[in-house]
Amino acid sequence: MQLEQILGHIAVGAAVLDGTDLRVLYINQYLASLLSEPWRSQGVLGHRLSEILPPELASTAMPHLWRACSLRQSLVFQDVPYEGLLASRGRTYWRISLIPVTWESQQGEQKGEGQREALLVTVEDVTSQVRSRLLLKAMQHISAAIAGPFALPEVLDRILQAVQEMVGSTRCAILLLEPVTEVETALPDIAQPRPPMYQETVESEPLVTLAAQKGLHPSAQHWRPRLTERLLLSRALREQRALIIEDTGSCPELELPLLDDDGLPRRPGSVLCVPIFDPHPEQMRPMEGRGPVGQGPGDRPAVVGTIEVYHRRARGFPAEEVELLEQFARQAGLAIHNARLFFRIDSLARMASRNVRQRENIMQAIPDGVVIYDARWRVADINHAVRRLFGWSDEALGLPIWEALARSQARFEEALPRGPEDIPALERRALEQSVDEIKVIGADGHPYVIRRSYAPIHDAVGDIFAFIVIYHDVTEQAAARERIEAEVIARTLELAQRNQALQEAKAALEEEGARMQTLLERLPSGVLLISKEARERPRISIINRQAARLLRRMGVPEAQLDNPEEVIRCLAGRASEEIIDRINVYGPNGELVPAEERPLARALFRGEASESELHLSQPDGSLLFLLASAAPLRASDGTISGAILVWHDITRMKELEREREDFFTTMAHELKTPLANIRAHLSVLQADDLRWSVEEQRDFLRTADEQVERLVSMVNQFLDAARVEAGALRLELEPVLLSELVEDLQERLEALIASSHRSLDVRVPPQLPTVLADYEMIIRVLTNLLSNAFYHAPEGDTVLLEAEQVSPREVEIRVTDHGPGLTPEQQEELFTRFSTFAASRRPAADRPGQPLRDRRRDSARWSPGTGLGLYISRGIIEAHQSTLTLHSSPGQGTTFAFRLSIAGEPTVAQPLLPASAPRGNTTGSREGGCA
Repeated sequence: MQLEQILGHIAVGAAVLDGTDLRVLYINQYLASLLSEPWRSQGVLGHRLSEILPPELASTAMPHLWRACSLRQSLVFQDVPYEGLLASRGRTYWRISLIPVTWESQQGEQKGEGQREALLVTVEDVTSQVRSRLLLKAMQHISAAIAGPFALPEVLDRILQAVQEMVGSTRCAILLLEPVTEVETALPDIAQPRPPMYQETVESEPLVTLAAQKGLHPSAQHWRPRLTERLLLSRALREQRALIIEDTGSCPELELPLLDDDGLPRRPGSVLCVPIFDPHPEQMRPMEGRGPVGQGPGDRPAVVGTIEVYHRRARGFPAEEVELLEQFARQAGLAIHNARLFFRIDSLARMASRNVRQRENIMQAIPDGVVIYDARWRVADINHAVRRLFGWSDEALGLPIWEALARSQARFEEALPRGPEDIPALERRALEQSVDEIKVIGADGHPYVIRRSYAPIHDAVGDIFAFIVIYHDVTEQAAARERIEAEVIARTLELAQRNQALQEAKAALEEEGARMQTLLERLPSGVLLISKEARERPRISIINRQAARLLRRMGVPEAQLDNPEEVIRCLAGRASEEIIDRINVYGPNGELVPAEERPLARALFRGEASESELHLSQPDGSLLFLLASAAPLRASDGTISGAILVWHDITRMKELEREREDFFTTMAHELKTPLANIRAHLSVLQADDLRWSVEEQRDFLRTADEQVERLVSMVNQFLDAARVEAGALRLELEPVLLSELVEDLQERLEALIASSHRSLDVRVPPQLPTVLADYEMIIRVLTNLLSNAFYHAPEGDTVLLEAEQVSPREVEIRVTDHGPGLTPEQQEELFTRFSTFAASRRPAADRPGQPLRDRRRDSARWSPGTGLGLYISRGIIEAHQSTLTLHSSPGQGTTFAFRLSIAGEPTVAQPLLPASAPRGNTTGSREGGCA
């Protein structure tokens, strides 16, 4: 009873357990308050301990309890961690004692029960002592790691280890602002190479680095967010205190690293964020040049990072744990600061040592001579190359430049510095970084050409603290340059001579090319140069204008452009088979000539020079006759490299040949009839078996004489037509009074008019001015026109001859009949030589209204026509610089008209153009009998 009273008043948890089954015989108030519900309310007396303890705790404690009971041996367990009070106190530490005792109690015991073996269990809270020891131990470990080669990473790792030991958290991390100083860039664990997604320029918000972590998912290794309001670190910077998020679900906007939940990423359920303060912010400013990140107003310290503790589920954080971590964070901030400072000092020392060694190695490795002078131009350092060049030793170190050069064993052609008065000039050279060449006799006695360059050396703040002079040996380059310069002069002279020769040759080639171009352009024939490359189709290389025009007449689509130059540009480079071979051409026999049998193909593929006469139909239906000739072009090795194709347009020649054939055929036919008549009449007179009267003989002779006159007239017309064709018709122009000319004409045609049973109506005003004309030629034209009019006018009709002044310079003469008229097609045919239209339309001799045979006998009007009358008439009128026009339509009669210039007006008579030349505004004509 006395023991129960004592145990009930001490600040240590105590319980008495039955030694046989570990039922609770007694528990004091302190220990009972530590139990979880429902045991705290309903009591635990009489219940076995295995029923009360949680399963995971019972599995650990029961073996030790049974051991103490069975052995009757006291057991003491120091600093036992317990996490059953995490929500209220965090991880706690306890001293547990198991003491075998003999228990006798009156409470709750049935009558008759005596003493029994029992086990006294005492539980003492030693959390504060253990946490103090852990904090001290952690700081000792952290301090020991500061001076190591990887101080900061190890310090951060030990900080997290201490956090785990102090508060029992298995998931925690340290977040630091980045970059805090240039030191972090050399740390192996913090300044890791950034993933591609983080290769970006510095923006307005600094980056946050996950400097150390425990219990986070591997995906959080590269978690480097920017410092925004979505991070707890940003809030800690602003509020300068620890932050607790008991349920992160209430703050979905927060950006947190993911926890490792048995290999799966999981967002923390609750977070404790404790800021880490920089104890000396003025010594290490984060984000240089952008202001101290996290620097609070006034004297508030700068926040360099946070210690964050995570739990998977939503829960609270006890004040003891928060206070402990805040206290530890201050020590951690000091440790981080010291680690960085020590590392920076060590890095700077190693860097300085490395720089010295590098400078020495570089100086000696440089093949050029290098001299470093201090700010007062005293020799500070020299390398081996300059020692050999100048013959310097270590004694030159520290000497002014003028004294060092004076002691040199080398000989200089230039003036050397004489004293301090030359320092400004030396400094000016260095500032301008000037480069010059000097000639030196080296210490070894050999001549050198040296390129010397000056440069200043600046410190970190931009001040000049030294000068460097480099001597580069360019002896070989200088000698080579001199040789090259001499060669250049010689080559320049030679090239000038060659250039002059080339210019002359070029001018000759250009002149020859211009001649060839002019020749090609002026040639009346089409010329094409076809190039043939290996394994390629033959292509058109050169084409002249006449060839372009011929291709257009052939109907080639690519040649249907108005400008020949555009056609040439369009066809140049095209495959010949696409342009030329697809044109259907025919030979003299009218058969289609295949492409492979044409001159071009024979020249390109057989190497044969050939010529053939071809013809084809033009788009307007007319025929185009060509004389095509081609010859191969051969390269130096004898292979065919192309061909020259020439087209001669022989269409006009063919027309002339046809006209010549028609001429001789017509002439033979026309001469045959009168000759046959003459021969027949003379044969009759010579017949011995026939006797003719004198009157009959005279009639035969008169008929033969008429046929002779007809032959003479035909021959004269043939000669006149030849003169018109050759342009050899000459005029004897004189002033002519038309009224007199018409009277003369009427007298000459009196017999014709009388025998034709037709009348002539003359309308010539007597006041008409004189005209300039060839009198006989105009008589001949009017005779032809009136003969045709009388021939086609119905018997008894009147033919009209009229003249009038139509302009101040011209008089128009017209001949009109009321005959059957002409269609447009017939009008086009009548102005040609040997026109047979009139003869084919001649009225029959026995047609009603036509002259009787005996009335036609003495008239040339009714003799057969040669088809040359209107052709010659048109030539005469055109020789007068005028045009013979025709106005006619079927059933409306016909009017021929021409104009003559008034005498005294300027006019120029010219030879008649050949019949093949283009005519004036001639709408048509018709041919009757002979003129």
